[in-house]
Amino acid sequence: MNIFRWAGLLLLLLPIISYSQTGKGISIEPTIHIGEILKHTPNLLFSVENISAGIELNFTNKKYGKKAWHQQLKYPKGGVALFYYNLGNNKLFGQSIGIVPNITFSVFSIKKLDSSFQLGWGLAYVSKRFDPIDNPQNNALGSNFNSINTFKYQIGYRLTPSWKVNLGASFTHYSNGASQLPNFGINIPALAIGAVFTPIPIEKEDIIQHDLEKLTTRWGVSVHLDLAYRELKPAGGPSYPFYVASLSAVYRLSAVQELSLGIDYEYNKSLYVFGLHTTTFRSESEARRASTRLGIFLADEFLFGNVGLFGQLGTYIPGYNRNTRFFLYTKLAMRYYMPPFGKPKTKFYIGLYLKSHKVTAEYLAIGIGARL
Repeated sequence: MNIFRWAGLLLLLLPIISYSQTGKGISIEPTIHIGEILKHTPNLLFSVENISAGIELNFTNKKYGKKAWHQQLKYPKGGVALFYYNLGNNKLFGQSIGIVPNITFSVFSIKKLDSSFQLGWGLAYVSKRFDPIDNPQNNALGSNFNSINTFKYQIGYRLTPSWKVNLGASFTHYSNGASQLPNFGINIPALAIGAVFTPIPIEKEDIIQHDLEKLTTRWGVSVHLDLAYRELKPAGGPSYPFYVASLSAVYRLSAVQELSLGIDYEYNKSLYVFGLHTTTFRSESEARRASTRLGIFLADEFLFGNVGLFGQLGTYIPGYNRNTRFFLYTKLAMRYYMPPFGKPKTKFYIGLYLKSHKVTAEYLAIGIGARL
């Protein structure tokens, strides 16, 4: 079934699905994505000859002030999207299906015209992966199950109180964080054309305003320990742990946004083992030092109740980055915070971290941490 048949089916089902939703501010948002796989590194073995086309069906819930953070973040939308993508080459990549929790922020709204930015992170199944015999050219993905990250900017025009059309651009990223090689990842910039149907729109009089409390404590400390696994080259080799520790000072700009300045420690066990076996290093102490990296970073985190979205930009300390030719790195994370307790009040959290150099993922880690 091609992309246009999928689109026609969704449009036929749209009224039935939408009218079954009775909650205020709940919407269904179908979007068509038309783009092309980006060859972001010359190491990719395949050529890009066809377009990649996808269908997104996003079920969203507009926040209107039931909690204070809704107001502080200008009433965003929370959503869960179902994704289908024909990646453009059935022999190499096949198709992908995924589920992506997401959040949408309003950029501006002027009469019938508005603009928004959406972030999503979920899990996708890609039907074709690298195989040294049957599919050797697909060195983008070494596994069928992958992390999927989505970014979308769109401008909308409201036709009626319940209907809106959108036009924008999207970027979709697939990666397994090098847990299975090869893992250069798939990146798809695309044109996004969509619609929004809201059976019961939120009116101005529905918005709940809060008397926001002023912050009494702005400074804090955060520490977390993370664990990832990376496969040793070549593809199909053994997996070794990647240990990460982070310590940072935290400054609260508001109840929903925090800045962090800190230091990262990383230890790559696979590099240690590989270096000793190939006699790259003359001793175990040299191997341990070469397998260790230190970086300093600046991070920004937005808090949605108990959930935090965390973005980080870092650079390596000279002398502690021997195992990479990149001097900058980024991290995207999603954290879930437990209720605070004790004196001083401490919030423990669990987090999922995706680290990248440019647009190539290095690892996908899970960790635990504490925020004082």
